[in-house]
Amino acid sequence: MEYEMKSERRHELQDNDLADSVEQLSERLRPYVTPILSVAIGALILVLVGLFVSSRWEANRSESWDTCLAALVTGDPEGFREVILRYPGTPAAQWAELILADRNLSEATDLLFAKIDPANDVARERLEVAAAAYADVLSQRPTDMVAERATMGLAKARESLGELDQARRGYEAVANEYPSSPMANLATEHAVDLALRVVERVQSEAASEHALPREAQADAADVDADGGGEDGDGELHGG
Repeated sequence: MEYEMKSERRHELQDNDLADSVEQLSERLRPYVTPILSVAIGALILVLVGLFVSSRWEANRSESWDTCLAALVTGDPEGFREVILRYPGTPAAQWAELILADRNLSEATDLLFAKIDPANDVARERLEVAAAAYADVLSQRPTDMVAERATMGLAKARESLGELDQARRGYEAVANEYPSSPMANLATEHAVDLALRVVERVQSEAASEHALPREAQADAADVDADGGGEDGDGELHGG
């Protein structure tokens, strides 16, 4: 009986000590309760905002692909432009811009074979639009597949525009950065061919520059031959 009373007394003292400790801890934490709650609430808000933004981003991505696929089915260029305007920066928008650039490049290449000059003017304009679109896609740091196609398309557009050195560098970039790509071999062949064409063009320009002085000398010799027997008044010199 005495042992039980002592045990109860000991538990009571322990409970009192625990209560005192809790009360002392509460008193020490009281000044910090409001800041702690503020931080906790702020963190919770950030988490909720992050979840909301993430869910909206995923929904936006899904909508962008739906719109892009719809444009692909109909083949309507305006559908692709809508994707680019409504969902900028998304993979779907990058693909839409890439598809439009491919179309402009293809149409311009066909027009280059037309015999009438206005058609060639239109072809050049479309090539410039295509090149600008490819460059814009690349500026967005797209995925490897999109970047590869955009680099290849930009090289083709520049080649058609006569910018052979820049086109060669573009083909070399495709071959070096995407060696396992099906386009790598084709890009290498184009780069080698353009390198040869650049050399030939430089040699041709150099030959033309050397030919001009010779032609000028020949013209001067002809003038001297025609007027060599006359003086300044056109009179013949006699013996």
